[in-house]
Amino acid sequence: MYEKYIFCFDCGKEYATNTVAFRCGRCDGSLEIVYDYNKIKHFLSLKKLRRRPFNHARYKEFFPIKKLISIDEGGTPLIRAKNLENDLGLKFQLYFKNEAINPTGSFKDRGSSVEIARALEKRAKRVVCASTGNMGASVAAYSAMSNLRCHIFVPNDAIQTKIEQILAYGADVFQVRGNYEKAAEMVERAFMDHRGYLTGDYLFRREGTKSVGFEIAEQVNADYVFCPIGNGTLISATWKAFEEFQKLGFIRKLPKMVGIQSSRCNPIVKAFRKKSKTIEPVHGSTIAVAIECGNPLDGKRALGSVKESKGFSEGVSDREILRVRELLARREGLFAEPAGAVALTGLLKYKHRIKRGSKVVCVITGHGLKTPMTGTRGHVKKVKADPNIVDSLLK
Repeated sequence: MYEKYIFCFDCGKEYATNTVAFRCGRCDGSLEIVYDYNKIKHFLSLKKLRRRPFNHARYKEFFPIKKLISIDEGGTPLIRAKNLENDLGLKFQLYFKNEAINPTGSFKDRGSSVEIARALEKRAKRVVCASTGNMGASVAAYSAMSNLRCHIFVPNDAIQTKIEQILAYGADVFQVRGNYEKAAEMVERAFMDHRGYLTGDYLFRREGTKSVGFEIAEQVNADYVFCPIGNGTLISATWKAFEEFQKLGFIRKLPKMVGIQSSRCNPIVKAFRKKSKTIEPVHGSTIAVAIECGNPLDGKRALGSVKESKGFSEGVSDREILRVRELLARREGLFAEPAGAVALTGLLKYKHRIKRGSKVVCVITGHGLKTPMTGTRGHVKKVKADPNIVDSLLK
């Protein structure tokens, strides 16, 4: 283990690495883990790294735990979008990082592998989590294989398919009569009063999520990486991964990070446009429920990632998200949930900002089967069981 200390991204307060903390005790800010990169560099070279299997565990030196809990997450493909490049006359190369093929169908499994491992190291008996669905399913799955009791609190508008997935792993599900922020409040009470290990978009999840960025860095020399923003953990973790690889000399240049939100729930976008360091909570709902976070836990870190990388943050409408989701499925054969299509929606809306000849990666965060009935056009044609009518059907 190579971590040196924990510090608060907001106020700079430092903590020892064995501290059990999820937010800063001084200012309630987002916590960050700092590593001894000289020590890592002494033991790990790019050549040695590339001899390992291409999966999440490949990057074990960058995780602050002794042993991962794994269901063979990571190692997801980077897919060239040649049909869309040709159809739309794009002047740059477009790639999809398909996180939908992780064990529970979303990128959340990378963070859960580290977070649940940390819970076991702290001898937790139960975990608690607030989730719109994907994280809850992931935490439930990794808790199941780790013999931990699991309690998931979901908002009132959580997708039923995702609730059923969580239940399948044996977790308790509590559907709160309120939004995600209300579910998060109840989980924090469960953590404080009932000693459940708090899981969610906190520092250990971000460390596990970093492997998205490590893999992209090895797969393509990206100029831009487009990510959806909910709580902000994905984009900040991906940016941290690029920074860490650069510190070790594994890559030379850093990509621009672009954060996309639904225009109906866009606190990061508003802060970016105002050039503000303060993120003001918003109250809004979106078809992309997985990123419906009006008061993002990792908001300042996400905003910092966009600014530090010289990227940008913009919003897209729900109608645009559903249209692009359909386009992605029909032209590239990739079925994403609405939140999983948000990055591509942002790219296509703001493609005029991309330099000719660039290499652009859009992260597809979750599988379409998690929200199968959302905005799907077309209908099933019921026909008689008569082979003689096939010719007329296919005209």
